[in-house]
Amino acid sequence: MFLYHLTCLAISLAVLVWGADKFVDNSSLVAKKLGLSELTIGLTIVALGTSAPEIFVGISSVLNGTEELAMGTVVGSNISNIALIFGVSCIGLSTRPAKTPFIQFVPFILGAIILGISLVDLKITSAESWIFLGLFLAFIYVTYIGRGADDEKEIVGSSDFKISLTIFFLIIGLLALIGGSNFAVIHAEKIAIMLNVPQLIIGLTIIAIGTSLPELAATISAIMKNKNDMVIGNVIGSNVMNIALVVPIIGIFSDTTLHSTIFSRDYLVMIIATILFVVVAASYSYSRLNINFIKFIGCLFVAGYLGYILNLSNLI
Repeated sequence: MFLYHLTCLAISLAVLVWGADKFVDNSSLVAKKLGLSELTIGLTIVALGTSAPEIFVGISSVLNGTEELAMGTVVGSNISNIALIFGVSCIGLSTRPAKTPFIQFVPFILGAIILGISLVDLKITSAESWIFLGLFLAFIYVTYIGRGADDEKEIVGSSDFKISLTIFFLIIGLLALIGGSNFAVIHAEKIAIMLNVPQLIIGLTIIAIGTSLPELAATISAIMKNKNDMVIGNVIGSNVMNIALVVPIIGIFSDTTLHSTIFSRDYLVMIIATILFVVVAASYSYSRLNINFIKFIGCLFVAGYLGYILNLSNLI
C-alpha cells in the first residue's frame, strides 16, 4: 500500500510539472496578445491557477470538520511560497528582473497583517471574513491600475499565435496543475497518516508543500524561460489569494477554535518571511546588487525553510 501511494505521488508530480510548463508558456502568450506585462499575468491568471489547490483544500476541510488543516495549509503554503518558491527563483536567477511597483506589495503586506490580527483570539469571525474578501477586491483593483504592457516588442503573428489553440493548452495546463497537485496531496497525505503525523503538522507540511507544488513547478518553468517578473507576481498573487479567499471559507462556514501554535509559532515565521520577501523583491532589480549575492539570499531562504520543516517534524 505504501509503495502504491509512493508510485501515484511520482505520477502526480510528473503531470504537475508538464502542466506547469504548458501553463506558463501559454499564459505568457495570452499576456502578450492582451498587451499585459508578465508581472500582471503572474498576479492574476498564474496566481489564481496555482492557488486553486489551497481553495479546494479549504472547502474540503470545512466540509469534513478539519479547519485546522485548512488554516495550516494557508500559513504553511504562504511560508513555502516565499521561502521555497521565491528562494528557488533567486537561486536560478540569470537576468535581472524589472522593478516591481511598490503598490503591488500593499495588499500582500495588508493581508499578512490582517491575518495576524484575526489569529490573536484563535478564531476567524464572519466580520473578519468579509474584511478578507474586501482585501481581495482591493488586490484586484491595485492589479488593474498597476497593469502594464510587456516591455518586449515582439510581434506575434497569426501564423505562430493561434488564440484558440493557446487558450486550449492554457486550460489543459491549468487542469494538469490542479489535478496533479490534488492527487499529489491525496497520496502524500495517505503516506503521512501511515506515519502517524498530527493533523496540524500535515496541514503545515505535507498539504502546504503539496498545494505549493503548482507554484514551484510554474516557478521553475518560468525561471528556465527567464520570466522572473511572472515569479514575483505569482508569489504575491498566490499569498494574497490564499489569505483573502481561503480564510473566509473557514470564518463564514465554521466556528472552530484554532490551536495556539498556529499564531505563536507558524504565523510568526510567516510574517518574518513576508517582510524579508518585500525587502528583497523590491530591491533585487537594482544594478548595484550582484546577482551572485541574490543567489546567496535565495540559498538562505531555502535553508531557512528546510530548517522550519525539520523543526516541525521534530528532526532538529
